Amino acid sequence: CGSGGTARAAAFAFKKMGADRVVIYNRTASRARALAEEFGFEAIEDLSLLADLPELHVVVNTLPGSTGFQLPDAAVLRRHHPVVLEAAYIPRRTAFLHQALAAGCEIVEGVEMLFEQGCAQCEIWTGAPAPRSAIAAALLRALFTAGSPHPAHGKMEPYDTLPASLKKEAGQ
Repeated sequence: CGSGGTARAAAFAFKKMGADRVVIYNRTASRARALAEEFGFEAIEDLSLLADLPELHVVVNTLPGSTGFQLPDAAVLRRHHPVVLEAAYIPRRTAFLHQALAAGCEIVEGVEMLFEQGCAQCEIWTGAPAPRSAIAAALLRALFTAGSPHPAHGKMEPYDTLPASLKKEAGQ
């Protein structure tokens, strides 16, 4: 969902990975069509059409967390249990992530995506491997430690369930 810069990056990644079928939705149908055409994918104008898909492996939401976006019918999530990647990290648990978790989907949180993006940028800029463990530990401290002064700390609930990939990278 979405058709801005993050959606374009996701479409590029799916194309590079050789995805057979990618469906793009945006509330402005012409924007979804333009992005789909750019990568040889298809656009849909109504999310209820997802119910007709025989398979659904991954859903990527690139809308801002403040939109409150949810699928109009969570049955498609319960039926297919796709991996759900939420690009937004503020708030940490968007309405869409709550919907995906309630349906039993595996999720990749926006803060995990932000971590991967930061590590890749570090490697591009420095030409050296990113200190992934140190970065993950610093993110966990700054965003999830009680009393943290970090401005995003207040939007990272729940604090007792840390992002799985960050815990793993930090060796926790």
